Amino acid sequence: MRKAARNNAPSQHPLWRTAPRYHAMTHELLGNERAMNLHRARAVDAIMECLAAHVNIVTGKVYMSLAQISDACGLTTYNAAGKPCYSRASRAINEHLEAIGAVLCDRIWDDTTASYIPNIIWVTELFFVLIGYEYGKYLSAQQQQLSWENQKLRDAGEGPITLTEARRRAKTEHIRRAFDYRTKKLARSKQHRQARKLEAMDEQQARKHILNDLVKLYSKEELGAMGHVELSRMVTQRYHAMCKLATVPPGTG
Repeated sequence: MRKAARNNAPSQHPLWRTAPRYHAMTHELLGNERAMNLHRARAVDAIMECLAAHVNIVTGKVYMSLAQISDACGLTTYNAAGKPCYSRASRAINEHLEAIGAVLCDRIWDDTTASYIPNIIWVTELFFVLIGYEYGKYLSAQQQQLSWENQKLRDAGEGPITLTEARRRAKTEHIRRAFDYRTKKLARSKQHRQARKLEAMDEQQARKHILNDLVKLYSKEELGAMGHVELSRMVTQRYHAMCKLATVPPGTG
C-alpha cells in the first residue's frame, strides 16, 4: 500500500475535482472547491503515504497521532519559543482527506478528564481509490489477517471476533491509552480540578458520574458488545486513576 501511495501521487487523482466535500466538524456540504496549491498537494501525498504505512489492515485504524504524522512528513513548524505547530498537517487532513471522505476522524470529548481524546483516524474505501490500491486486494488481506488474529484468540481459549468487534476493541484501547496518558503525564490544572471534583463525591456518586461519561464515548452497539463486566472494569480503572491524580499537585506528575 505504501508503494502505491508513493508512486501514484494521490493529490493528482481526478476525484478531487468531482467528489462532494463536507465540513470536517459540521458535516455540511461544502459548495466551494478547495484548490490545492503545490505545497498542499505535497503535504497530502506525504500524509497519504504515511497513513498507508501505518494503517491496521484489520481495523482500518491509523496507528499514528497527528503530531507523529506531522513529524514523519516533515510538516511540523516551530515558533520562536520552540513550540511545535501541526497546523499544516491538520489542515491537509481536515480540509482535503476528511472533507472528501478518504479518512474519518473520531473527535471524542472525555468529560472525566475534561479534554479531547487525540483523534482516531480511520481510512475508508475512497482512501484506497486515491492511492491506486485495489480495494478487493485489501479486503482479501483484511480477511486473511482477521483469520490469523482469530486463530491466536482460539489458541488462548477465547472465541473469534468480527471486524466490527475488532474496530470496537481498537477504539476502546485508543481511549484507554489516551486516558492513561493524561492522568499519568498531563496532571494539569483542568484535569486536576476534575479529579478533585470526583474525589469530593462519595464513591457511588463518583462511579455513576464516570459511568455516564463513558456511555457518551460509545454507540449503543459498542456498549452492547462491550458488556457489563468490561464497562464496570473501565469505571473502576478510571475511578482509582482519578483519585490518585487528585492527590498530585497540579503541574506535576
